[in-house]
Amino acid sequence: MRARTLKLPLGAAAMAVVCAASTGLSLRAEAQPAAAAGAPVARVGDAAITASEVERRLAQVPPFQLQTFGRTPEEIRKNFVNQVLVRELLLAQGAAAQKLTERADVQDRVRGVLRSALLQRIQAEAAGSSPVTDEEVRAYYEAHRDRFSSPAMVALWRILVATREEAEAILAELKKDPSPQRFKEIARERSLDKATSMRGGDLGFVASDGTTSEPGLKVDPGLLSAAAGVKDAELVAEPVPEGDGFAVLWRRQSRRPVSRSLEQEAPSIRQILAHGKAEAQLKQLLDRLRAQDVSGHAPELVDLIDITSTGDLQPKRRPGTLASGRRPGAPPPSPAPRHDMR
Repeated sequence: MRARTLKLPLGAAAMAVVCAASTGLSLRAEAQPAAAAGAPVARVGDAAITASEVERRLAQVPPFQLQTFGRTPEEIRKNFVNQVLVRELLLAQGAAAQKLTERADVQDRVRGVLRSALLQRIQAEAAGSSPVTDEEVRAYYEAHRDRFSSPAMVALWRILVATREEAEAILAELKKDPSPQRFKEIARERSLDKATSMRGGDLGFVASDGTTSEPGLKVDPGLLSAAAGVKDAELVAEPVPEGDGFAVLWRRQSRRPVSRSLEQEAPSIRQILAHGKAEAQLKQLLDRLRAQDVSGHAPELVDLIDITSTGDLQPKRRPGTLASGRRPGAPPPSPAPRHDMR
């Protein structure tokens, strides 16, 4: 069923609502259209809901959801005020009366809302005062071309041993059990290259010049030549000479070259640059606020908090105290049962 779009004029007569059966609540109809926008439609204690506030909140609700409040515009306006706006104020005032704003977790949430609102405003101001230009996008693309293009690469696994005979024996064993698990087990047990043996002989993706994603790891050109003679997921049939030893080589997969144009990357680059400008404004604001408001800073006090290897927080033990295996906040252990020795 297609949702109906409801037009809701907010004149004074249209904003008239009936009294609700809530303690301390009064709803009034306004007769003068000129004063309708700022006049209170409802009062809950000391708080007031104005017509302009109702209009603002109604504009945020999708049309299909507005239909749940009534069949006519008048019903929708009335029920939205009573069921949403008045309810919110009643709960907020009830929370204030119970002093929930003094709770630490509630204060954390309030600070979170304020923080998010400030960050959104900074982002909007940065976008308005210093929008990202086409020249900035092009300059970023040219300065970071390596991020948007990559050469053809091949993923290689390799077991390095001292002699051809040992390499041939490993190949024969792998022909009986050509599984990745068995290859990695042999690499961990027998490979002479300890830098890669613990990860099962995985050299990662290798470019045509022998470079890899691992810092300082470069592959012998002979391995690339041998890998070029087989397809993905195939073992090289013969041991490959490498330095003073021989390699058992498995070509796992290949990756085609990638090259993305400026037009393809422009939207993401704009987001990166806009984020950078917002972060620069945020840093300036934080520096100013830090110099203005931070005082009595004593970071050494956090040394009293200990973080275990599993990420648990616990008070740091003082010298001469016994370690406790109980997690913070856990109930104390039950006392041992007493046995009657009579």
